[in-house]
Amino acid sequence: MDIRQNPLWLSIPCQQFFRAEIRISLWYLLVAALLLLNLGWKIGLAVSLILLASLIIHELAHVLAARQTGGSGYEILIWPLGGLAFASPGPTFFSEAVTILAGPLANGLICLCCLPLVWSSGYATEAMSLLRLPPVDLNNDILSGLVLLAFSVNWKLLVINALLPIYPLDCGQFVYACGKIYWEKQTAKLGSLWVGMIASLLLMFVGWYWKSFDVILLASILMAMCQYEFVVAQVSRSREESFLGYDFSQGYTSLEEEDEHDAVYRPSMFERWKQEREEKKREKEQLLKLETDRRVDELLEKIHLHGKISLTADEQRFLEQASNRYRSQGKE
Repeated sequence: MDIRQNPLWLSIPCQQFFRAEIRISLWYLLVAALLLLNLGWKIGLAVSLILLASLIIHELAHVLAARQTGGSGYEILIWPLGGLAFASPGPTFFSEAVTILAGPLANGLICLCCLPLVWSSGYATEAMSLLRLPPVDLNNDILSGLVLLAFSVNWKLLVINALLPIYPLDCGQFVYACGKIYWEKQTAKLGSLWVGMIASLLLMFVGWYWKSFDVILLASILMAMCQYEFVVAQVSRSREESFLGYDFSQGYTSLEEEDEHDAVYRPSMFERWKQEREEKKREKEQLLKLETDRRVDELLEKIHLHGKISLTADEQRFLEQASNRYRSQGKE
């Protein structure tokens, strides 16, 4: 654990699943302790373990979806509300959308699996409440009690991540992904954060109306996270140069512009063959460049969350080589 990293993402390594390293946020451990104090050790422990398992499934769904749609994922963070740490979708909107939506979908599938028993228990309404847990008896009917708690926890995760357009929740990330279709990356990021701050403020009023301290606290935490990310986005946009002396905020593809003033002519057979060969070479270089760009994004995000000290020697060498290549392309 590095004390120089963002305190919102302080975490400790835990285990690997499906070639992805699991890290547990210290804030999750705090939430687990509060659950034990407020719910009693038996129900509090059950809810903490169910929440942990549900978040691992949520995060693994993100990672596996990214891998299956042309992206990559190698590290996930277990945060109290579920937070995608290091999973990079492929270079398409479809891949990004599927990667983002996979987490809430996993929670929804868990709810569907639990629904028959929940419905027959007579506590379906209580289990779907967003403000409290259903009444359970873990002493006499432990199976029904655990299923009710699993449904309730995953239902809450589904609603929070799928309906609150607040970054870094899944719905907020989906708003950001949609914004990138119409605006450049930095503008879309700032716009999505504005949406998140407004939604957080509205959520505070809802909590005040319901007289729910938990909702107000949740809205305050999300507001603070949005404000932090907004400041970081503005600073990174205004800096002339970023890590290793290259301005990554301007995008990676801006260094390679096609010449739009080439004269129109009718090529010969040899020239057409040469053009086709060069086109294949350019396509191969472009694919390599896209993969490099995606890897650079992953490493810069890792630096943003955990500090430069978290990079391995190979990762630092890769960033140095990428930076040198971007600078050399910019001089051509």
